[in-house]
Amino acid sequence: FRYLIAIFILGFMTKLRGHSLKIERNEILPLFVMGILCALSSLTLFKSYLYMAAGIASTILFVYPIMVALIMCFFFKEKLTANTIVCIGLALGGIGLLYKNENGDTLSTVGEAFVIASALSYSIYIVGANRPLLKKIPTVKMTFYVLVFGFLLFVGSTKGCTQITTPEHWYLWFNLAALALLPTAVSFLCTTLSVQYIGSTPTAILGALEPVVAVIFGVTIFSEPMTLRILGGILLILIAVTL
Repeated sequence: FRYLIAIFILGFMTKLRGHSLKIERNEILPLFVMGILCALSSLTLFKSYLYMAAGIASTILFVYPIMVALIMCFFFKEKLTANTIVCIGLALGGIGLLYKNENGDTLSTVGEAFVIASALSYSIYIVGANRPLLKKIPTVKMTFYVLVFGFLLFVGSTKGCTQITTPEHWYLWFNLAALALLPTAVSFLCTTLSVQYIGSTPTAILGALEPVVAVIFGVTIFSEPMTLRILGGILLILIAVTL
């Protein structure tokens, strides 16, 4: 449902900007691959939550800046500078400080495999968004088709949408609409634009701001405690992003 609502929003935005939804034949396969990677990243992350705490899984997910940097280095000959390595190290250290395992959970091998698959899929998506063929497609239009093709994976995983649960109350549809607009449509749009403007590796490192924003919301809105450990984690991430 989140994907369907986001697809409708992006389709409307594409038309509003005066762009045609028509795509060239040579664009179909790259957009299809990007859509599958995008959906696979989400699906495997949610699968990992079945085997380990969401906090642990979400923390492990942030190995993706390292994956992006390595892919760019080995496959596209991007120079891996000392500054980039330091930034990645600081960001990962900060993310580690933001997570506290209160229950002493043991890591699940299956859960870890799902998280690594999620991180790898997202890494390849970030790298792919910066390829010349896709950069020629308007960002809103590209994101529209990424979600359209990605939706096919969810259709398959729910056996043709026969294994889905609809919201019990009418007002919960507003929650789905908010999830579709902000962390789906807007998030993918901004990520794609960021990759096209500054490149894959810097975008991946800047993604480390995600848990910082989550902590800020938790402290300011939900009255969660701000400890020295959390503050230290935020400072490490901010230093990495600034560098």
